Amino acid sequence: MKKTSIFLVVIFMILILGIIIGYPYYKNNYSSNVNQTTVIYIPTHATYEQVRVLIMPYLKDIKSFDKIAKSQKYPDKIKAGKYKINKGESNKEVIRRLYLGEQEYVHLRIKSYDDVYELVADLGKNLESDSLTFINYLKKETTLKGFSNVEELKIYFTPETYYVNWNTSPKELFSRFEKIHDQFWTQERMRKAQNLGLNQLQVYILASIVQREYMRKEELPVIASLYLNRYRKGMKLQSDPTVIYAERKVQGFRLQLKRVKNVSVDSPYNTYKYKGLPPLPICIPNDFVIDAVLNPAQTDYLFMCANPKKKGYHLFTNNAQEHMKNAKAYTDWLDSIGIE
Repeated sequence: MKKTSIFLVVIFMILILGIIIGYPYYKNNYSSNVNQTTVIYIPTHATYEQVRVLIMPYLKDIKSFDKIAKSQKYPDKIKAGKYKINKGESNKEVIRRLYLGEQEYVHLRIKSYDDVYELVADLGKNLESDSLTFINYLKKETTLKGFSNVEELKIYFTPETYYVNWNTSPKELFSRFEKIHDQFWTQERMRKAQNLGLNQLQVYILASIVQREYMRKEELPVIASLYLNRYRKGMKLQSDPTVIYAERKVQGFRLQLKRVKNVSVDSPYNTYKYKGLPPLPICIPNDFVIDAVLNPAQTDYLFMCANPKKKGYHLFTNNAQEHMKNAKAYTDWLDSIGIE
């Protein structure tokens, strides 16, 4: 009995010792230490002290976090990025994610911007690099590509939602868009552009006009056909969106117009004043709009006017008198509902 009692006492003491030694280890490594789900942004070249300041408000015990971080050598392996930490997670779970650089993607939405400066403003809001860093990089790319205007780089961007790391550099991001652009321009698309008598930039310019004119996708090939017909005949394109863009270039701000009255603004972008295509695209067109230009409907249309009886649609014709009649009906309708 004595031996049994001594054995049980020893076992009990070992268990107590194990708990005394093991509990702090368990607590530091595996017990819940995150008190709130949040996202933290760790900048490039951040120190451990900076990370500590960022994460401290969301931890129950910063000292236990410090211990595990140092034991895992995390201060020497800090990776920049956007990281989500979840309520109830342990130090080990959080540090593993940070150590491995398992970022949350930024959902970067590229819109059909009028100009590159609108684009970089959004990039600066959503990514680590600011808008000035992005525009300076694009200006360097403009020079390297032999372009004279940074707006020429609009052809490399496509409206879409992209999943990117928050700390993606301007160079990495532009390289990605450049690759997407090059993949889009297949031999078949290049051939179609050549058959239309257009180079790549001219396709983008026409597509940007069609982009701003359309409201219904089914009309895209018809609108593209109309502008191609006018362009081939040497007619002025007479596109209202080009006037709005020209006004913005002259005035320096975006006009919120329902109807265009002043078509005399002196700008090469004003297609009521000057024949041919504007110098550069007036916006960033979608891929499906570019494809509409490359695959236009077979029509002889030269004129179009918004259809007051069918919202979002147009009335098309090749007859100037019929167009004037359609245009009067539309302006009368605008007057009737008080739009100036």
